[in-house]
Amino acid sequence: MQIVRGKKLEKAPEGEFQQLVEESSRVVVDVGTGDARASYRIAKENPSWLVVGVDPAWQRMTQTSIRSRRKPAKGGVPNLLLVNASIENAPPELLGAADELLVLMPWGKLLHGLVRGDEDIWRGLRSVAKPNAPLTATVGTSIWREPVPRDIQGLPELTHPYVDEELAGKALACGWEVTGFQLTKAEEAAAVSSSWARRLDSASTEVIATLTAVAAGPGEEAGAAEQEQ
Repeated sequence: MQIVRGKKLEKAPEGEFQQLVEESSRVVVDVGTGDARASYRIAKENPSWLVVGVDPAWQRMTQTSIRSRRKPAKGGVPNLLLVNASIENAPPELLGAADELLVLMPWGKLLHGLVRGDEDIWRGLRSVAKPNAPLTATVGTSIWREPVPRDIQGLPELTHPYVDEELAGKALACGWEVTGFQLTKAEEAAAVSSSWARRLDSASTEVIATLTAVAAGPGEEAGAAEQEQ
């Protein structure tokens, strides 16, 4: 497993991750963590948790990594681990490790796969989750407002009908039961914690789509696969 330590990308020593898991009361995986500021904040607020930020662009995580490696009195958070990986190719150490997953304000392939219900993304999320682990995903809906960015054109908009009629079934086939969907103003969306979302001022008209799901157990996954067939 490749991890970010300061300004460097290093291979994690064998057994290090498992030791961190055993010392923690909860493992939270922040998928597509970006600059990892959200992961840092969660780790700082919950010192007994192990927070794992995962992103394929490791250079974006270096500043947060430097900050996290300071002494606790100076803002260090030893319970934060930053992993260089994409969720569709998660490291073996992460498989089945997460008590909770977050996908906060994703972009690029992760955003597209999440919204379209792409199998590689949703199965990748399921691969790192324990049975019954909750998933919270947030997306800013302004991306579907004119002028729509070129790479968003053609991407289905997250709405109640779309989630109920299209996305929920695809998620279930990948081992996730959608448990909720809501649209809220940015300042009211408790799950929004990425640095991008936190820069929104009180006058922002941004509306956040929040999708929640729970990882199915082995028996439920088998049933979902049979329904899909």
